Amino acid sequence: MSATDVAVIGGGIIGCSAAAILAERGATVTLFEATAIGAGASGRNLGAIQHPFDAVLAPLFFASLEAYQALASYDEGFAMPARPAGVLMINRDAVAPRRQVERLGAAVPDLAVRFVSEEEVADAEPSLVPGFAACRLDTGYPIPPASATAAFARLATERGAQLRIGMSAEPWIEEGAVQGVTLADGTQLAAGSVLIAAGPWSPPLVDATGAWEPINRTWGVTVQLDLGDAAPHHVIEEDEVDAVNRPLVAAARAAVGEPEADPHTLFTVAAAAGISTLGSTFLPSEPDGARIARLLIERGAAYLPAIANAPVREIRVCARPQSADSRPFIGPVKGVEGLFICAGHGPWGISTGPASAQMVVEAMLDGQQVPHELAADRRV
Repeated sequence: MSATDVAVIGGGIIGCSAAAILAERGATVTLFEATAIGAGASGRNLGAIQHPFDAVLAPLFFASLEAYQALASYDEGFAMPARPAGVLMINRDAVAPRRQVERLGAAVPDLAVRFVSEEEVADAEPSLVPGFAACRLDTGYPIPPASATAAFARLATERGAQLRIGMSAEPWIEEGAVQGVTLADGTQLAAGSVLIAAGPWSPPLVDATGAWEPINRTWGVTVQLDLGDAAPHHVIEEDEVDAVNRPLVAAARAAVGEPEADPHTLFTVAAAAGISTLGSTFLPSEPDGARIARLLIERGAAYLPAIANAPVREIRVCARPQSADSRPFIGPVKGVEGLFICAGHGPWGISTGPASAQMVVEAMLDGQQVPHELAADRRV
């Protein structure tokens, strides 16, 4: 391998979209991925691009949405709905969704937040058990979980980026400056800059001493099902699921842990391309996927009975890169010239990834300042 302008470590949605953007800008790019494209959360998510309910992340969501729409118009292998399916946050207590409407209506007024009665929910989602009211938000674009990352990988390759799959790498640093990357076999490849986009495995690549630890791993399990005609039309979430995704709750769960015998789960389901993906979990350590899948199916069937006997296509386990405020770290790494990071998106990697990649590329090539709330050197 010859020297490259930029070496990217990580083949998830951030790494692949950054490689595509860098190549479009004229940089020579080599991406290193230890296992497979989309092997982590970028390929094992719920399969829905949706608003993160955070004013700081909202611009990244809308910019990412535009990037996905452009990608869908270019790549026949990647499809996404022209309009959002809508997110239904369901609850048996009809008062709770009305409170959500008030709260989220004030926080995200552009999502046309409204109350949906039990009768309306039953009409919209006849496969659900009767008796649920809901808060509906005009967001949620269901896509097959790994499809976006795979499409950006194809785009990066078409633009001339080199993707080295099955090849791990770490930054090669001398005298406070990046020289390139060191591969697992000791080979060194010179690079002008190195971008770390390795999700929850990013911290030791930034600082091998372990002193930089703002990103924790929260483990998720999803179950891919064939629900047939019972597949949901909306992205359906147990009420308050967004609260688990917000700043401190998921990070606190990761730090404190859950009782092993009965881990906390939240019912979520989304369908795309004939497959329904069931979640969600936020666990502090790598779980037994089969056991958690059985728990998800058992609990999910209480909401959508067809889940109980639906054929299981696949069980997927992954770690999310969770920061304490659920916001990514983007930009130059302090104290190491030429080293950059883009990681820590928690559950919002797919929803905000392409725009995050654009932001870090502009920092790398143009010296563009990253907003303080997202800067790599901020304290959380």
